[in-house]
Amino acid sequence: MHMIRARVSPVLKWAGGKQGIASRLVEYFPSDFDRYFEPFVGGGSVLFTLQPLQAVIGDANEWLIDAYKAIREDHVRVAEILDSLENTKEEYIRIRSIRPAELPLFRRAAHLIYLNKTCFRGLFRVNRQGRFNVPYGQYDRRYYDPDNLRAVAEVLRNVNIRPGDFELCLHDITNRDFVYLDPPYYKLGGYSDFSRYTKDQFRANDHFRLAAFCRELDLRGVRWAVSNSNTSFIRGLFEGYYVTAIRNRREINLNSRNRDISELLITNYAPEKRTEQEELFKIEKSR
Repeated sequence: MHMIRARVSPVLKWAGGKQGIASRLVEYFPSDFDRYFEPFVGGGSVLFTLQPLQAVIGDANEWLIDAYKAIREDHVRVAEILDSLENTKEEYIRIRSIRPAELPLFRRAAHLIYLNKTCFRGLFRVNRQGRFNVPYGQYDRRYYDPDNLRAVAEVLRNVNIRPGDFELCLHDITNRDFVYLDPPYYKLGGYSDFSRYTKDQFRANDHFRLAAFCRELDLRGVRWAVSNSNTSFIRGLFEGYYVTAIRNRREINLNSRNRDISELLITNYAPEKRTEQEELFKIEKSR
């Protein structure tokens, strides 16, 4: 179950984030569940829109997970550190060179928010060694909104935060719960294929594993919704389930003409709500 409270926005800009369509997505979610699970939480747009009374979130990006833990524990300390950081190229390069694991929790969180707000296009990208490697963005904007950071901490207060693989996050899910899965999307081409959130990318075999896990959850009576790219590969993985085609916008794409996309919301239940412009159909099994 969930309770709509004050508007809360993500603290971080995240490639593939759902801020533009989060309010539409939650309309497709069931309302009669105990716990809300989101094992690919990313920027948290859906979580902060839904604001469930009980939730479990996870992500393979440990730096991101640590940031949420720090904000939940003491958002004021995170804010104080952010206030001490200067928005200059020299400061940016200095902070980017520091390994997050070498920092205490609250400074680690502040550095992630700082880099996210000052790097080029708000892109989180790491190399094969897991080092953040995005260039400076030269943006003149504040790193955070104090009231919103406080609201984020309030939402996170009753949230169980788990690092690691999506299967680990969902180890104790029951048929009284609901899970929304928003993995790095299967490739479309160009910048829309961005998936370097961690040193280990989410590849085709991981999509196979995710689809198989969803079928297992379905057999156990667990309701789920999955967002992914509108491709024949994804449609094939989830044949037999309900699909809604939803329009979205990918601001990370440098070419503004290629930012509007159609993506899929796949569910193992028939959603009750949809707009006249959105297509709802069931993927038939191939012969």
